[in-house]
Amino acid sequence: MDRDVVLAERLLRRLMDLIDNARRCPSDEVPPRSLVRDLAQLVPGLWCSFKEFDYVARRGINEQDSDEDDYPPGYDGDAAMDIEPGITTKLRHQHPTCHHMATTGRTDIVQFSDFISVRQWHARELYEQAFKSYGIDHIMVVPLPTAPGRSRAFEFVRGPGSGFSETERAVLLLLQPHLHQIYKEAAARQRPPVRLTERQLDVLRCVALGMTNDQISRQLVIAPGTVTKHLENIYSRLGVSSRTGAIARVFGEDGLDAYRSLEDTVTGTDDQSRSILPRIHTDGERGSLIHGQQPGD
Repeated sequence: MDRDVVLAERLLRRLMDLIDNARRCPSDEVPPRSLVRDLAQLVPGLWCSFKEFDYVARRGINEQDSDEDDYPPGYDGDAAMDIEPGITTKLRHQHPTCHHMATTGRTDIVQFSDFISVRQWHARELYEQAFKSYGIDHIMVVPLPTAPGRSRAFEFVRGPGSGFSETERAVLLLLQPHLHQIYKEAAARQRPPVRLTERQLDVLRCVALGMTNDQISRQLVIAPGTVTKHLENIYSRLGVSSRTGAIARVFGEDGLDAYRSLEDTVTGTDDQSRSILPRIHTDGERGSLIHGQQPGD
């Protein structure tokens, strides 16, 4: 058999094992803990991280590092390196890949060398104040889709020497949609069940379609004030404060796409949708639905 074919088959088996391990991982974290570790072995470097950042609040909201188990609980690497607290957030605009994600909202797999040279990177204050202590010269990110105003990405970190190859970028490009799917599945498992009435769900479906309160009123033949009251009750039950938040809470971040697949999920006619989308079904109480549970739960 051709050597290149053998190598390709080995790589595919390795990728399939990585995906399977993540889906079987007993971790209750999002994404599963094994995923970050396995990615660090697939594309070796100093470490691999998963990070979510809220640009409005200017803070990280979720982070995992492949080397976390090498340090005691609560260990603060920045403090140990005497790095000024908050400096990476303050100078985030100087971070090439973070700046790209923040300004474009795109999910391109990019690395530092796509934007600047190592010499240019070393000349930046962010490098001098925060990254030099760790010896970081190269970073490549694999972004995942997320809500506006946020970033969500796997980050691969390397020190001096060669950056990331186009082969490594191609491998991660092949994995990217699977990483997104694994994230969504893990997040769906963590989403607590929420009870909505059928009428509240009708209103929320209309919201997901982009309707205004007046349009919803005409569509459902109810008073505009009733629509407003339904929305207030929906927000209260879901623990959110906006239409966007309500859609994301019930239908996931896929929002409208998830809604369009919802009827198949409810009736059980689409096994694929059943496995990846939020579940909504009657629980025997007239006029009520439970979101996030399966029959028999």
